[in-house]
Amino acid sequence: MITMPLLLVSGLNPLQALATNKLQACVGSFVSAAHYYHQGLVDMKESRAVMIIALLFGAVGAILVQFIEIALLSKILPFVMIAVGAYFLLSPNISEEDRAKNPHKIFLFISIAIAGLYGGFLGIGIGSFILALLVSIGGYGLSKALAHSRWIVFSINIASTLFFILGGNVLWILGIIMCVGQIIGASFGARLAIKHGARIIRPIVICVCFALSTQLLVREFF
Repeated sequence: MITMPLLLVSGLNPLQALATNKLQACVGSFVSAAHYYHQGLVDMKESRAVMIIALLFGAVGAILVQFIEIALLSKILPFVMIAVGAYFLLSPNISEEDRAKNPHKIFLFISIAIAGLYGGFLGIGIGSFILALLVSIGGYGLSKALAHSRWIVFSINIASTLFFILGGNVLWILGIIMCVGQIIGASFGARLAIKHGARIIRPIVICVCFALSTQLLVREFF
């Protein structure tokens, strides 16, 4: 939430900031995803299709961002984050229990494709977007959705990171330092979420969404 603005303030150009941030996000998402997998909370067969979709569209997003102006997307993003935060705040159906799955998986696939494109393109708040999709469209309970979302986010991040590396945009020394912090933070966060479940996940997601949207609104409009 704070790394991109800090990187930009430090004097990196937008592509360098995005690429270096994506490297540390890739490491962090893998560490947390691995924790959930080792706890038996992830069914890889169930996630395989959406992970492949996320991987492919994440790569497309990373390619596009190297040629397209992202200013308009940055102005739209805070309002999307407000909507996601409002969903988690107001929806009465969010719990640890799975709901009936949507028989038309095409809706989830399309949503993940769009999220993957955005994740590779910009990626701010992508974890909250994926989590909201798995709960609202996929019918997942909150802890299960969080566990599966980490693998989907990792799929997006690994694909986009590879293309940013090929584009020569990653600042390696800075990126590696940030990766160390991500490993520590992701390990702690995954353990905390596994231990406390929806009781802690839901308020954290709500706070992150509204804090990020406030930060983006101030940055873009004031």
